[in-house]
Amino acid sequence: MDHRNPRAAHLEIVEPARGDGRAARGSLYILIELIGSSPVSSHAVREMQSAVTLTYYSAGGPVSQVLRQAVTKAHEVLRNMNRSSPDIDLQAGIICAAFVQGHLAIASAGPPVAFVATEERLDQFPLDEERYAGNIGNELDPGIHTYRHVLSEGDALFLGESEWILQSDVRTIGGAVVSASVSNMQDMVAHLREQGDNTPLLGLLLVYSDEEREAEADAGMGLPTAVGAAPPVHDVPAEGRFASGPAFSERGDGPALNLPSAETMQHQLAVPVPPRPSVKVPWHRGALRILRRPSGWVSSLLHGLLPERKPGRGDEAARDVAAQPEAEPTPLGQADEIASDFSGLPEEAPPQSQGEERVQLPALPSYAPPAPSQGNRRRLIIAIAVLLPLLTSAVVGAAFLREGSINQEEGLQLVELADSKLLEVQQALSVEDRTTARASLSEAQRFLDEAIVLIGVTDRIQELSEVISTELQELLQVRALYSLDVPLLAYGADAEPQRVVVSNQDIYVFDAARQAILHYRTNSERTLLEEDSGVILQEGDTVSGITVGRLVDIAWQPRIAGFADKASLLVLDRNNNVFRYNRLDGAMHLALREQSTLESVGQLGVYNGRLYLADEGSDQIYRYSPAGLAYDDPPTAWFSEQIRGDLAGLIALGIDGDIWLLSEDGTLLRFREGQQLPFSLERIPGLGGLIVDFSMAEHSDGMLYLADATEERILVFDKEGRYIQQYVDAEDMALAGLRGLFLDEVTGILYILTKSGLYAHPLPR
Repeated sequence: MDHRNPRAAHLEIVEPARGDGRAARGSLYILIELIGSSPVSSHAVREMQSAVTLTYYSAGGPVSQVLRQAVTKAHEVLRNMNRSSPDIDLQAGIICAAFVQGHLAIASAGPPVAFVATEERLDQFPLDEERYAGNIGNELDPGIHTYRHVLSEGDALFLGESEWILQSDVRTIGGAVVSASVSNMQDMVAHLREQGDNTPLLGLLLVYSDEEREAEADAGMGLPTAVGAAPPVHDVPAEGRFASGPAFSERGDGPALNLPSAETMQHQLAVPVPPRPSVKVPWHRGALRILRRPSGWVSSLLHGLLPERKPGRGDEAARDVAAQPEAEPTPLGQADEIASDFSGLPEEAPPQSQGEERVQLPALPSYAPPAPSQGNRRRLIIAIAVLLPLLTSAVVGAAFLREGSINQEEGLQLVELADSKLLEVQQALSVEDRTTARASLSEAQRFLDEAIVLIGVTDRIQELSEVISTELQELLQVRALYSLDVPLLAYGADAEPQRVVVSNQDIYVFDAARQAILHYRTNSERTLLEEDSGVILQEGDTVSGITVGRLVDIAWQPRIAGFADKASLLVLDRNNNVFRYNRLDGAMHLALREQSTLESVGQLGVYNGRLYLADEGSDQIYRYSPAGLAYDDPPTAWFSEQIRGDLAGLIALGIDGDIWLLSEDGTLLRFREGQQLPFSLERIPGLGGLIVDFSMAEHSDGMLYLADATEERILVFDKEGRYIQQYVDAEDMALAGLRGLFLDEVTGILYILTKSGLYAHPLPR
């Protein structure tokens, strides 16, 4: 996704530089996928990112546990915002990945997805059935999943929003991640973008290099618990501290990397020891090493059950060792030293570079194993060894049965709630309150979805789902468009049509892939093409001595008496130039007063002879009035200094006296005389997809038409935001890849632009 896209801010990358107090805790990557729209969406994302970053770089504990805490903090931030303003109603999915000391840890909640590629395998995380277990931001606690992995040279990580799975497929994405390397990353990104039909999707591709481990070593091996903390100093793990072996994740093959708490930071010791060369060890050797060491709680249990024995020579030796002075600490940050102990590597002495002081540890007495148990004591130990697995199985089984019983009860309660919502639907319909009926149906479906997670699909759930589906079809006024069988225009796979403008029989299409404007002319019935003029203007052309830059937008300018005697197409390029084209005069450059003050104009519009330019750089809309031979008067700033609009990510602009702004996150805002009006689209089931364009009638009681590319439909609202109906394709194919809309009010024809073609369909009556 282009970094200028407003949703690109939903990806936060924290890679502390050397000398930064956070550098020892590695890099953090946060991807947030918002579900729903609100004017405060950007603020919500920033607050969640801040909460995650602060938690990760300040809390102590295992990496995966810290990431779980960070996701929980983001959930609390969004939930509190929803509570404080019920109109917000935002939910989100989040995935956080941390690279620290050669380890990867991931935590996620909601639909975002990750792929981890190694030499041996490709992991998808989380699994599809887990991705929809719970979002953050609602009243329910989110389902948080974690993943850990020990990184090797060339391992690749891909984080992406859920739309990747819908636009492409797992095989394609996984193949690109497996093939990614440091040298071909850009090619893999381009390949993924092509597979996603060039839809702007949020994703992050990372390839691990041993250089990153070296950078971490230079930054300091300790893991500070707070930003700006004192340089990390390490404490020696007590004897037997790691006796039980490393904790392992439910999935992934690496040990849980433990982040020290604040108390660990108080010791002052630094012994430079070269890192041990990384050696791969078969998994079974590490497993056997762990099994040789009895866990602490088993040892405690045996100690409590066995009779107390008299002190012997071994105990006296142990007391002598305990009485000796404490050994000089070894840095906990020597991750390779600890990892070798985890995996059962032979105790090799690390190479010692010149000038380094070797730490001499006190010699320990040789260990003498106790004599084998005899008699009743031996039989007791055997009985415990036999009974312990049975007791453990019984306890675990009882816990599962209890959890299953609780899930069954909660699932049945959710089904009953869904049933009660259906009664509310009938009550609302009896008084013609369709808005309340739609909201109740949406709630009923949500309850059923939660019940399915707990108890699966039952006959009762299937029955209620069918009732909800039937009622929704009627309440949503879904109307099929039956004249989309043959397009007016057809495009190849390499085309990227983005915007369409129609005037009478003339059609102009902006192709973003070719960076060209194409002209066509239809018959009087708008059913067939009579003329294909091809490219009339493209990037690189020279017009009136001005080189055409990268094209951005097009709009239609009707004839203006005394100023422009011909109607023309206006074309905007990224250099803030506006060009005028008509069939008689061809293309010409349109001079604008004070054009040099414009920063980054992304949209243009025309209304009552005036030209409106939306400048994303200054968050201002400039209005030019016709004067002289061109727009010779200085422009007027449409927003006042007190009411400055946020134009970042603006994808469409419409004017009917008011100014309508559509952002890439699907938010449609309405302004009048520089002031924002209270306006929002009515919530309907399924609203929240990717809205790529809109068109509207200019009169006040006209309709708004929104192109929903995700659901492949056209949504119709009135200008108060009330939902009216929606249009779908009768064959469920033509509306795939929606790109743009244009309403011809004179003929009552709606022009529908998709990636593969242009359709002209009369508005249903």
